[in-house]
Amino acid sequence: MSSLKTIYPFVFFTGAMMLLSACTSTVPDTAETPGPVVATSNSTINELLALAADATSPQAETYILQASALALQARDLDNAAAILAGVELSDDLPTVTAIEATRQQAELALLRNDARNALALANNQLLERTAELPVDTQHALMQLRADAFIELEQYLAAAREHTRMTATLDAPDRIADNNNRIWQILTAAPAGSLSSQSAIVDSYELRGWLELINVVNNEQNNIERQVAAITRWQNRWNRHTAAAVLPDALTFAVELLNNRPQHIALMLPLGDAAGQAVNEGFMSAYYHAVSQNQQVPEVEIFDTTGVRDISDLYRQAVALGVDMIIGPLLKESVRQLQSMEQLPVPTLALNYGDDWRTNPAGFYQFGLAPEDEIRQAARMAWQAGHRNAAVLTPAGEDYRRIQDGFAEYWQSLGGQVVSRASFGNAAGYSDIIRQLMSIDSSEARAQRLREVLPRDNIEFSPRRRQDVDFIFMLANPAEGRQLKPTMAFHFVGDVPVYAMPAIYDGRRDAVGNRDLNGITFVDAPWVLGGDDPLRTSTAEVWSQATGPVQRLRAMGIDSFRLYARIAQLENFPGIRLQGATGILSMREDGSIMRELTGAHFVDGNIVVLIPETSATESSDSQDENP
Repeated sequence: MSSLKTIYPFVFFTGAMMLLSACTSTVPDTAETPGPVVATSNSTINELLALAADATSPQAETYILQASALALQARDLDNAAAILAGVELSDDLPTVTAIEATRQQAELALLRNDARNALALANNQLLERTAELPVDTQHALMQLRADAFIELEQYLAAAREHTRMTATLDAPDRIADNNNRIWQILTAAPAGSLSSQSAIVDSYELRGWLELINVVNNEQNNIERQVAAITRWQNRWNRHTAAAVLPDALTFAVELLNNRPQHIALMLPLGDAAGQAVNEGFMSAYYHAVSQNQQVPEVEIFDTTGVRDISDLYRQAVALGVDMIIGPLLKESVRQLQSMEQLPVPTLALNYGDDWRTNPAGFYQFGLAPEDEIRQAARMAWQAGHRNAAVLTPAGEDYRRIQDGFAEYWQSLGGQVVSRASFGNAAGYSDIIRQLMSIDSSEARAQRLREVLPRDNIEFSPRRRQDVDFIFMLANPAEGRQLKPTMAFHFVGDVPVYAMPAIYDGRRDAVGNRDLNGITFVDAPWVLGGDDPLRTSTAEVWSQATGPVQRLRAMGIDSFRLYARIAQLENFPGIRLQGATGILSMREDGSIMRELTGAHFVDGNIVVLIPETSATESSDSQDENP
């Protein structure tokens, strides 16, 4: 999500400078009243504040807002907040100045990861008068609202802000940029979330975009049918902006159709359970594509079981004339390929190497990285309004890295980790919860009182620490079924718990999962029972399996589906694909990032979380027929 925000990093500042230039253009240039000063790279914040100190309203507020705009551009948030505090909104302040002050407050809130407050400020009644403002300033306000909606995972509302810009755009390049942006936003939306927000569809433009994303998603695993579906959409929606100017990623689909790899090498340790599970997923997706009359590549399978040096096997695959290699799976083998100066064919490794290495060209990495899971669970907690976290994981060095990874990301959002604990066997769970929530300290204080006071009938109720908003937990289902009731026993049952996918074993067991009630977690759409077209056919072939095996099978499915889409993801970094393991996109280093699906346990059942549309954003439908 954050990557969506940073595509146009200077849009706010540009809009602010145009607005403030307009604000100051009517101020006479006299010795008593300084003339208009538009902040540039040569203008310093101190100089602008000095001018403000010698000026009267509204010129003083204009200088202050120019200074705060510079601070926001530099991401000096504390300084920006202090400067903005010097602008007092009053009825005497010109409308454009008051609106700019409110807009900057909203931008500041967004930069502080407080999207709800940013949106509340952007919905301020002052901003309802944006029609009085220059067009570029209106765009800046719409962009801010769109970014806030994205952070709140209200993707259709974010896209709507950009469709509202469409009518005011005349330059072809700006129309194309706006269409690309709308497409990036819509492809980032989790499956099903757009239809749940359809009540806010208020225009022909937005309705057309919604239908376009639906037809593209419905055929995303069959490029031939997808290209045909796009053409049909253009004919039906011939008055739509995107019918004439398709997003670049969709135009690129024709190139994908003509340049897909025709010969693939699949390198997996088939003797290992993990390798076998990935292979099952890959081949299921392959044969499903065949059943849909889709053109598929020739696949050569290389068993890497027991192979310590992958180089020779890799060269054998290249010698066969393959267009692409998928694998290997083991981390050490991935590191070996990562260290090569160049690779003869594009390679999609099914694990991650060292993040400090510079990857050779054509080297891509895809796997079930815990970092993606940690960050999304953290974002869910942050969006729910939590700020102080306690962290609970098993003991061990690997789990310590999980704790550190969460703490680092949580602090980058602006939160604090106020308590940590690690558990071992079940016999110690009670002590660990008491330690995590400082209940043991409360009990120790009571014992000291008993030793000092001359009576034995002191009534004591242990108290937990009150500065914990939620608990971030890594635990498997068996551990979770004991930890959650233990929390309730120690009066911690009301503290929200956010967990990683390991908490769910993939089985629909309302009785067995009852002790996990209230836990919120993230997981692959495949495991949570999404509407993937492969689910029906594979249910007859695959035996029921635990969550880890299901996730590896889903990874195999996505590795097949990615082979034809790698070039699209690389050329259009903002584009997302709806995958079995999550919403897939590519980072700058060629690694694939997953956005998982949120869910929680209710009465022992799994309830998938779909972002809610803000009540203030609902509107009467004004759909037009195309």
